[in-house]
Amino acid sequence: MKLAVIGAGWAGLAAAIHALRQGHDVHVYEAAAAAGGRARNIRNPALATATDNGQHILLGAYHASLGMMAQLGVDPQSAFYRYPLNLQSADQSLRLSFWPLPAPFHQLGVMFGSKGLQGWRGRLHLKRVLQSLDNPVIPADMNAALWLQQLGCPPRLQNVLWAPLCLAATNTALEHTDARLLAHLLAKSLGAHPGDSDLLIPRGHLHDLWPRQACEQLGDRLSRERITQLQAGPANTWYLNGKCHDRVIVATSAREARRLLSPLPGANLWLDTWPLPQMAAIGTLSLRLSRPWNSGHAMLLLQDNPARQAWGQWMFDASAYANTAEARSMAHIVIGRAQRYADTAPDTIFNGVLQQIRDQAKHPLPAVEQWSLITEKHATFDVVPGLKRPGTEPPWPGLYLAGDWTDTGFPAVLEGAVRSGLKAAQQATE
Repeated sequence: MKLAVIGAGWAGLAAAIHALRQGHDVHVYEAAAAAGGRARNIRNPALATATDNGQHILLGAYHASLGMMAQLGVDPQSAFYRYPLNLQSADQSLRLSFWPLPAPFHQLGVMFGSKGLQGWRGRLHLKRVLQSLDNPVIPADMNAALWLQQLGCPPRLQNVLWAPLCLAATNTALEHTDARLLAHLLAKSLGAHPGDSDLLIPRGHLHDLWPRQACEQLGDRLSRERITQLQAGPANTWYLNGKCHDRVIVATSAREARRLLSPLPGANLWLDTWPLPQMAAIGTLSLRLSRPWNSGHAMLLLQDNPARQAWGQWMFDASAYANTAEARSMAHIVIGRAQRYADTAPDTIFNGVLQQIRDQAKHPLPAVEQWSLITEKHATFDVVPGLKRPGTEPPWPGLYLAGDWTDTGFPAVLEGAVRSGLKAAQQATE
C-alpha cells in the first residue's frame, strides 16, 4: 500500500513508523524546516545554542511514547531522569508523593507520603479523589474546580495544589477544565501500576527521545513539502499535490487539517461538528547560571501571582538530570497560559520570575549569566467541558486524522499525539 502522512510531528512520525514496519510504502510530507511539530529543537540566539522549544515531562503512564522509543532502539533509562511521583513546592510547604507501597495500596501511599494537605480534611479529600477514579460519574458539563469541591477539597488546597497541577497537565485553568478529562488523566497516572505515576524528565533534547531516530529510519521518505491540494481520486485513492496515494493520514494541526479538508464534498457539514478549539500558549524562561544550581530537586512547584509579575508555576533544575556539563548549568521555568503576559515586556517577566524564585526557593539561585524567554503561542488547546474533538476516521474512505487535537481521551500532550498516530495507522493499514 502506498500511504502518505501529512505532518512530521509526534503523531505523524508514529503513524509513519507503524506503517513502515508493516511493510507499506510510506511517504511523509512536512512543511516546516524541522520535524517534531510543537515539540521540537530550535536555535536559541539568546543562549547561542540549540534548545527545545519548551520544557516537557512525560509520565510512566505514557506507554505509547515509551513503546515508540523501544521500537527505535532508544533506552528510556538513559534518555530520562525518572523518579517516583514527588511534587514539592519550592518553599517546602507542600509535598505530593508516595509511600512505596505495592499495588493496589500504592494509592493510599500518596495520602500518607504527602505534606501540606490542610490536615485530615485534605487527606480525606484526596482519598475521595482516588476512590472516585475507579468509576468516575461526572456530568459532561462539569468543570474540574466544581468536581474537586464536591469531593471536599479545602479552598486553599485547590489553589496551591490542584490549580498548578491542572495547569501543568492541561494548560487550562482549573475552573474551565473538563472534569472528566482531568479524572481520566489522574486515573491513568495513578493507575493500577505504581510506575505509571513516575515523572520522566528528558536528559537531552526532545528530538533525541525518538523523533530523530524515526526521521533517520524514514530517510528520503520524509520530504520538506507543504501540501496545498488534497483531492479524492478513483477507488478511494487520494492525490496530494498531484501525486497519487492509496491512503492518507492528515497529521497536521487542527487548523491546517481544516484547510485541507474544507474543499472536499460534504466537508462543511462535517467540520461544523467540531469547531476549532481555543488555543493556549506556554512560556519557558531558560536561565544559564554561573554554575550548576544543585538545589537537590529536579522539579519544584512555584506559587504564581501574575499581578506581582510572579508568572512561573514549575521550576526545573537541570543539574539534577541533564546529560552535558553545559546543560547542567541551566534552569527552566514553565509558565502556563502564557497568553496572559502578551502585553508584558520580556525583561519585566524575567525580573519578576527571578524575584519569585528568590522569595520561594530555599536553595539560593546562582547568578544568571544569560536568559531566554520562548513563548509557544499555539502550544495546546483549552480542554473545556463539552469540547467536540473528531475521531481518526472522517467520512471519506481512505482518509484518516491524527494529532493531539483528535479524540484521544488526553489533553494536548505528547502521549495523545502518539496514540492518535498509531490508531490512524492501524486503521489505514487494516
